[in-house]
Amino acid sequence: MVSKYKKAYMAYMDRVGIKYTDSGEDRVRVVYNAENLKSITVNVLFDKDGEDMVAFRAWGIVKVPENKYGAAVLACNKLNTQYRWVKFVVDKDNDLNCEMDAYVDIESVGSECKRCVSRIVNISDEAYPEIMKAIWA
Repeated sequence: MVSKYKKAYMAYMDRVGIKYTDSGEDRVRVVYNAENLKSITVNVLFDKDGEDMVAFRAWGIVKVPENKYGAAVLACNKLNTQYRWVKFVVDKDNDLNCEMDAYVDIESVGSECKRCVSRIVNISDEAYPEIMKAIWA
């Protein structure tokens, strides 16, 4: 069953002319071009139980070389003190990801999700040079 929040978000995106990919029952993908990152894909994940919780995930911003894992984690820790809206993590596959969670209201889910996607894109793009500096230093 597709969440009413997901349906409302996609209807909003259609109205404002933003392209997206419906990636299954609970996920929408949005791809943006950025200044520092060539492109960034944000996965908007709607709660499977139809709740008002939405997760925003930019997976694989950078693939971290095994020998730079420690430097990447330290960079994430530093970035997590600088940005209050998102968190940076290195996952088990050595992908550096940017994550955000939010509660949304059905009346404004479209604009709220658009704002969250924009925030995760902008912060990831702004942080990218610092991430690369830490990994390749």
